Amino acid sequence: MMDYFSDAKHGRKKGVQFRPITPSLQRSTTPIQVQPLSSLKIWIVLSIGIIGLGLSSTGCVAPAPPKSAPEEDIPALYTSEAQLIKPEECGRCHPRFYYFIKTEGGKHRIDCKLCHVQFHVHFPGKVEYQEILPKCSACHEQVHGADLAQCSGCHTNAHTPMKIPAERALEQGCFICHAEVDKEMKTFVTQHTELYCSSCHHTKHRYVPECLECHRPHTEGMTQAECLTCHGPHKARQVAYPEDIRREACSGCHRDAYDKLEQSGTIHSGFSCAKCHPEHRAIKQCRECHPEPHPDRPGLLQKYPVCGRCHGVAHNVIGGS
Repeated sequence: MMDYFSDAKHGRKKGVQFRPITPSLQRSTTPIQVQPLSSLKIWIVLSIGIIGLGLSSTGCVAPAPPKSAPEEDIPALYTSEAQLIKPEECGRCHPRFYYFIKTEGGKHRIDCKLCHVQFHVHFPGKVEYQEILPKCSACHEQVHGADLAQCSGCHTNAHTPMKIPAERALEQGCFICHAEVDKEMKTFVTQHTELYCSSCHHTKHRYVPECLECHRPHTEGMTQAECLTCHGPHKARQVAYPEDIRREACSGCHRDAYDKLEQSGTIHSGFSCAKCHPEHRAIKQCRECHPEPHPDRPGLLQKYPVCGRCHGVAHNVIGGS
């Protein structure tokens, strides 16, 4: 049985709804009125729908969570668990710094993350490099004291910490670490005292120059070791030498004495210079080696107290008359 009659065919007014007739109830002829929606309400409903669609498209309304993909749909590339980044992986994007650490990193050959606790967070204008770069003080105290607290003044590259360029900034602090050398340079004044440290120790820190870069050798074939045997570089005129110093080493400054000794053919020509000159510029007296001369002529020494008056110099001893 039809429940509703709303068309004109059955002689009912359009829009009028009747209750169904059931056997257990008396038929009711009271109509239920259904009011049509006004134009204003329709516009309100439509406006709310349009606004909702707009908000969801701009992200203000959270989208529905994505459905988890079945295990068989995940590419093999992503099946393993992610691991913490390793130094060699840092080196793929930073090969230059990786090479520096590998070849000249010294004690800084450690995991990159121990120093770089933040990375890939640089944002110009918001997060600057100076804010995220590792600070030396995180591991090091003031190794060279408060006067050299600015580590990067000498250690310009933390990836090559001991490769220190010889610059004037470095030179201003030489005396702090090399106090003994500084004292020698000022106590034993030479032409070296007037030079900057980097004039000799150029190129990089700890560079030791060859004396022959500036000085001519005393003899042909003279080596750096032989130079340093007599001349300390920071007190060059305080000459010191061992007992077995070669005569040739002395000949550079004392050529005349060397030539006379070589040509004399006396016992003296077989001695090293240090036998008679135990210290530079020191001269032994003849009687330190020779016994009392001319015992049969006691008055001779009173008349000639200086041996050289008769025998000449020790480098070319001559017989007396």
